[in-house]
Amino acid sequence: MLIKLIVTFLVFCALLYVLKKALKDFEIEMGAIPVVALILVGVNIVVGFLLGGTATVLNILTLGIVKAILNFITIGLFGVLIGFIFNVIIFFAADKLTDRLTIRSFQTLLVSAAALQLANYILHKIF
Repeated sequence: MLIKLIVTFLVFCALLYVLKKALKDFEIEMGAIPVVALILVGVNIVVGFLLGGTATVLNILTLGIVKAILNFITIGLFGVLIGFIFNVIIFFAADKLTDRLTIRSFQTLLVSAAALQLANYILHKIF
């Protein structure tokens, strides 16, 4: 578990650095990258507990039926969409909570959330 957290932290640090270099509207101070990465890891743990796996809060509250039906109807896109929406909210909140991260456009916010979604997907497949 600790190794997974460390790898996730390092991947998120690298992701933030790449976003900083690739997107002109994504501005983050170099010293803030580890802090924002820690925030992203913490929120991902909470969201993963609430929405992921089989023994999570969402599955316990709905007995897993609603989530399973929506994933079946949408061919799995429901889970991806929910994760993407949470990633947008996470980046928006991080932008508003700190002056050291600035996302200047909605398009950049969406691209950043998509990159975080891809990183989470890859990490989920590895671990």
